[in-house]
Amino acid sequence: MGKKNSRLLNKIYQKPLPIDVAVNVAVVLTNPISWFEYVWNFIRVNLWNTPDVSKIDVVCDNGVFKVVNADSMVKLWREGFFGKGVLSRSEPTWHARTVSRLNGDADDGKSSGVAMEDVTKSRRHERIEFKRQRQRLQDLQLKQRKGLIEEEEVVEMAKLDEQLVEFRRKDFVNVEEAEVGMRDEDADIIDGKNGSVVQLEYMQLQAVEVFFLQFALDKVSVCDISLKQLFIQCCQQYEPSSPISSNNKFIVNYVVYHYFRSKGWCVRSGIKFGTDYLLYKRGPPFSHAEFCVSVMQDNHQNDTSLYDWFQICARARVIGSVKKNFVQVYVVAPLQAEFDEVFATTNIDEGLMFRKLLSMYKVSEVLYRRWNPSRTRD
Repeated sequence: MGKKNSRLLNKIYQKPLPIDVAVNVAVVLTNPISWFEYVWNFIRVNLWNTPDVSKIDVVCDNGVFKVVNADSMVKLWREGFFGKGVLSRSEPTWHARTVSRLNGDADDGKSSGVAMEDVTKSRRHERIEFKRQRQRLQDLQLKQRKGLIEEEEVVEMAKLDEQLVEFRRKDFVNVEEAEVGMRDEDADIIDGKNGSVVQLEYMQLQAVEVFFLQFALDKVSVCDISLKQLFIQCCQQYEPSSPISSNNKFIVNYVVYHYFRSKGWCVRSGIKFGTDYLLYKRGPPFSHAEFCVSVMQDNHQNDTSLYDWFQICARARVIGSVKKNFVQVYVVAPLQAEFDEVFATTNIDEGLMFRKLLSMYKVSEVLYRRWNPSRTRD
């Protein structure tokens, strides 16, 4: 990534979470200038800036948590990479891409820039062209070693060598704009009154993301229900016909999600690699995920399906092929009697109750590495 692109991304994704930090300046005892910066930042934030206390509305539709407001979708994505656009790969860019395809202007009059889908498509085309040129260069080099090369091919080989060197140095992606005509189905997504593109996309949040945003950050409001009601609703998605147990899959998954979020990782769904979560250092726009996390639940029973080593080895091979590390997270849940005793408490705040409840779970990680006999013989 070039310096220019890096500065742009740092400007767009300044905040790792949708919260306002009162003071974001480190104080160095041996540096008096840092003292003045700390005081100035504290005064500016607490006296002049109005803190954002508004909450994002989340709609629960048949167990699916949706965010439909465009500004809220942008905020959740740019400040923590929460959710997924249902008509996009991740970032909700369907509306911007559709407006760009129809050669129109966005409703707010602001340039939406290049969508990640377009960047990915362009990178794939450039990678295919790079491999084609590299293969041609290798063929010419082979002919040169055999003494069968001609003068025109020597000139071509020099040009290919320069092009490949330039391609490796390039730190940008060339996205060409192509004019696309109107499709038959486009008439259904254009508002007949003002001619603007109708927003059909919404952002879908995972249950663990919704509960984290409400319990840990207090930044969302789900259909005006309480925190405890939201917790019960999320648990019933996995076990609808049974009482809430300490080994409920939602609780175990949330414990792991909260654990890694509290460590500073950006946590995303890992379903495309057959795991529960993906861990990014900063987020998808900056780099690929470094770790794939699989939650290993201890349900106090003789169920060995979660510890099927054939499944674990299969996942390890898939994860290794995409150059990621496989992390197994083991969660030990409290006894059901201890869980019920805390969950039934009504004389304390719900936030404190859940804080006490979740602190009873124990999390441990194991980094899985496949042993290769041919490479580790010493």
